[in-house]
Amino acid sequence: MLRLRQTKVSPLRPSINQFLLLPCNLRSRAFHASPRPQSFLLTTIEASYTALQDLHSFTGLPWAYSIPLFAVLLRCTIILPISIYQRHAIIKQVRLIPLIGSWQCVFQRESFREVGHLGPNVVHNRFLKKAKAKTVELYRQNDCSRWKNFLGLPQLPIFLSVMEALRKMCGSREGLLGMVLGNERRVVETGVENTAGVITGEGLVDHALNIPLETSMSTEGMLWFPNLVASDPELVLPFILSGILLLNISHGPQSKSIWGQRVNRSCVFAALISGPILINIPSALLIYWISSGGSAYLQTVLLDKLMPIPQPVTSCKPKRLWKSGLGSLVPTSRSGLAVVSGTKTKNPSSAHT
Repeated sequence: MLRLRQTKVSPLRPSINQFLLLPCNLRSRAFHASPRPQSFLLTTIEASYTALQDLHSFTGLPWAYSIPLFAVLLRCTIILPISIYQRHAIIKQVRLIPLIGSWQCVFQRESFREVGHLGPNVVHNRFLKKAKAKTVELYRQNDCSRWKNFLGLPQLPIFLSVMEALRKMCGSREGLLGMVLGNERRVVETGVENTAGVITGEGLVDHALNIPLETSMSTEGMLWFPNLVASDPELVLPFILSGILLLNISHGPQSKSIWGQRVNRSCVFAALISGPILINIPSALLIYWISSGGSAYLQTVLLDKLMPIPQPVTSCKPKRLWKSGLGSLVPTSRSGLAVVSGTKTKNPSSAHT
């Protein structure tokens, strides 16, 4: 009899099964015990915390006065120079509008002469391409490129970093970044030799930052909010913040387009509901937000007074036409005389009765 040799298949080891079930970003092993490099966000938050502590120690003022002073100094030293540079670029762009408009007539004729036989859509696309290239060239020659219109965007990460530093100093889980990052369940690599152990935390920012609780904030308030760690007991600060936000929106640029009006109405709605939403946020965060918004409004008023943006020069409108005795439309000259077949007749609208 022939004996069939049975092959024994050993199952995979449990450790290999567990390893294969891990996500792709967790299958790699880290063989170096050095800490992982911090992100730019964490570095900015820690820098904001250090600056707050240094200002508080240098001035010796309570936190209720140190926080608004920090907001004003931050705007005067970093944000105001950027805003002045941006305002110079916007003024140059407005002054170039007549020159750009004069080139558009040239590009229309050139586009129609070059690709007029291909249809109006091709002519329009060629015109837009030429006009855009010339606009970029003029902006580059006058040192007012379009990217300078977005120089105000760095204000947002600076503002968020200070708010997050204050949130950690208050020991609160309610904050702008805390509400976004603090409630998410994340799995983060520890960056040590044993990668089998992973940290499942409620917030990456809370775990990575080394900002201790500032106990002195609970006694260095003022007026009706002596405790800056707690929320405002009178619910006044959240609605003051709503008023400051509405003031900034009303003083900002008002767009006449449908999309711009929708965005403006959305901002007004967000400012109105910010008061009821932020009633549980610590008073320290509200004080900084109010101080930052108030200084932003004063900065805008000051720039509009000292560096006003000129009104763009537009093309002249054609003169109003009136009907002659023969029933035809005749243009009116500046002297009030109607020009008909090379002769001037008195305009009835300008004649004295």
